[in-house]
Amino acid sequence: MHKNFRPWLTVIVLLFAIVFYSGCISSEDEVDLTIQEIKNSGKLVVGTSTPYGPMEYTDEQGNIVGFDIDLAQEIASSLDVELEIKDMDFDLLIDSVVAGDVDIAIAAITINLERSQKVLFSNPYLNAGQVVIVNASNNDINSPEDLANKKVGVQNGTTSQQEAEKYTNVSLVIPFDNYSTAVTQLADGNIDVIIIDYPAGFGLVKNNEEIKIVGNPFTDELYGIAMNKGETGLKDEIDKVIASGSIDTLKEKWF
Repeated sequence: MHKNFRPWLTVIVLLFAIVFYSGCISSEDEVDLTIQEIKNSGKLVVGTSTPYGPMEYTDEQGNIVGFDIDLAQEIASSLDVELEIKDMDFDLLIDSVVAGDVDIAIAAITINLERSQKVLFSNPYLNAGQVVIVNASNNDINSPEDLANKKVGVQNGTTSQQEAEKYTNVSLVIPFDNYSTAVTQLADGNIDVIIIDYPAGFGLVKNNEEIKIVGNPFTDELYGIAMNKGETGLKDEIDKVIASGSIDTLKEKWF
C-alpha cells in the first residue's frame, strides 16, 4: 500500500508546488518580463509627435531630434538597446501605448488625471507652463485674461486646448494637428493667438521675429513619459535616467 501511495503523493506535492509558485509571481516579475522583451527585441520603440521644437522636430537632414528624443536615447542606452522612433499625431500617443504599438511615449506630455487613468507615467522630468503667443505687432493681448472672443490656436488633444477653453468660447478654440499650421494661421490673421507649453513656445519664437511670447507662464505643466499600466520595473529604469542629471544637460543644450 505504501509503495503505491508514494508516487501519487509525489505528484500531488509537485502540483501543489506549481500552483503555489504560480500564485506567488508578483507584478514585479511580470514587469521584468516587459523589460526583457524590450531587450530581446533589441530596440526601444518610442512614440512622439512632431513638429514641437525644441522638444521634438525634424531637422534639415530629415532626422527627428530634440530634447525628448535625446532623453529617449538616454533611456534606450540605459537598457542597452537601439532607439526606434514612431512619429504620429499627438492625440494618438496614449492609445498607442495602451495598444502596445509603442513601448513608451515621450512628446511633452503633461501628466494629468485623465491620462493617468489610462497609462503609467514616469516621474516628472520638466515643469513647463502654458504661454500666450501673438503676432509681434500685437499690443492688445498680454495675458490669457485678454482672450475673450478671440480665436485661439492649439494642438489637438493637448492641455493647451483645455486651457484655451477656459478663457474664450469653445467654438473659437481652433485645434490643429501641429503648431506649424497654427503659426501660419496666426500670420495670416485667421487666428488671434496661440496657447502652447513654454518650451515649445520658446522653440517657435526663437527663430521667428514675426511672433512673440507675452506675459509669463500661467500654469504649471509637469511633463512625464507614458508607459503601460503595471510596468513599474520599466518606470524605475526610466526614473533612474531622469534622476541621473541628464535633464540639466539637456536643458542647457536645448534651452
